[in-house]
Amino acid sequence: MSLRDAPAAPFLEEVTDDDALEALAREWDHLLADSTAPSPFLTWAWVGAWRRTLGADHALAVVAARHPGDGRLVGLAPFAVEERRAPGGLGYRALVFLGSGPAAPDHLDLIVLRGWEATVAAPLWGAALRRARPDLADLDGLRAEGLLEALTLRRRADRRRYAEALPCPYLPLPATWEEYEASLGRNLRQNLRRYARRLEEESPGPVARRLVVRPEELDPTLDALARLHQQVRSARGQAGAFGSPALTGFHHLAARRFLEAGRLRLYRLDVAGKAVAVIYCIRQGEVVSFYTTGYDPAYARFGPGRDLMAHAIGAAIAEGAAEFDFLRGDESYKGQWGAQLRQDWRVVLPSGARGRLLLGGRNLLRPVRRVLGNRGRTQRQSPSAAM
Repeated sequence: MSLRDAPAAPFLEEVTDDDALEALAREWDHLLADSTAPSPFLTWAWVGAWRRTLGADHALAVVAARHPGDGRLVGLAPFAVEERRAPGGLGYRALVFLGSGPAAPDHLDLIVLRGWEATVAAPLWGAALRRARPDLADLDGLRAEGLLEALTLRRRADRRRYAEALPCPYLPLPATWEEYEASLGRNLRQNLRRYARRLEEESPGPVARRLVVRPEELDPTLDALARLHQQVRSARGQAGAFGSPALTGFHHLAARRFLEAGRLRLYRLDVAGKAVAVIYCIRQGEVVSFYTTGYDPAYARFGPGRDLMAHAIGAAIAEGAAEFDFLRGDESYKGQWGAQLRQDWRVVLPSGARGRLLLGGRNLLRPVRRVLGNRGRTQRQSPSAAM
C-alpha cells in the first residue's frame, strides 16, 4: 500500500437513537462481510432483533467510522449500556455488545473494513467509552485474536486479572461426507447407522430429515424446538435457550431475519409428520454455526440428536462450507465429532472508580464476576445425551 492509498483518519459519528441505528441496516452487513469478524452474531439480523426485544431498554453506545473522503462506512463499535445493580444495591453502568446477554453470542468484536484496522479500531473503542461513560465493560464472547482483544488485553497480566477463557470447539470440514465419516470413531459411525435403521423399522410413520425453507413453517418449527429443548433442559434444572418469553420472542424474530437473508439452517427430524428433533444453525460466510437443538426424550433410544447433528454437518459439507462451528461449551460430545478447540473471552474490565470498586482487585475478580451475574451463560447447546 502506497502512502497515497493509506487510510486517512476516519470521521466518527455517534449513533444515539433507534432511527439512526436502523439507518445503518443496509450498510451493516456489507461492512461485516468485508471485515475480519464474520460472526453471525454481529449481523444486522441478530443485532436488530435483539434491539427490538432483549435490548430494548439498553442505551445505545454505537459509534460509526466513515471514510473522510466519500463517507462510506469503514467501522462500527457495536455497543450498548446496561444499567445494573450489584448486591447491596450499588448501581453501575456496564458496556456490553449489542446482541449479548442471555442469548449468549460468540466471536464478537469491533467491525472494521479490511485494511483499516490500524486506523479505525482504537479510535472506535475510545469513542465508545467516551460516549458510554461505563463503570465497567462486560465483554462476553469477545473474539480471541481480534481487534478488541488487542486493545483490552494488552498484557499477559490483563488476561489473568480481567479475562476468562470460553472454549469454542469447531470442526474444519473436508470436501465430502465420505471423507468426514471415515474420520469418525468406529462406535459413532456404527451407532449412527444402527439407530437410523432402527428408527426406520420401528417408527409409527414416515421418517424425514429436512430443511425449513417456507416462512409459514418457521414459527411452528421454532415452537417445537423450544418445547423439545426446554423439556430436556428443565429436567436438568437448567434455564435453557428458550427459558423466558423475551428469549423466545427474540429467537422467533432473529430466525425470521436469518431466513429472509438466506442464512438460517433449521433442520427437522420428522416422524409421521411430527418433529422429534430440531437443530438450529446459522450460515455466515464459509462457516455454519450450531446454535442449539432439542429432541423428544421418548425417542432417545434412536439417538435423534446425533442423527440430526450428522445431517446438519453433512448438509454443511454439501453446500461447500469450510467449517462447522460448535460455539461455546466444551461438552464431550463435540470431541466425538472431531471438533478442535479454540476460545473466546469473557472480559470484565473496569473503566472508572466504581468499576474498580466492584471488581475489587485481582484476588476478588473471580467471585465478583460470579456475583455480577452469569449473564450470557444460557446453556444453549444440546445435552450430550442427545448426541
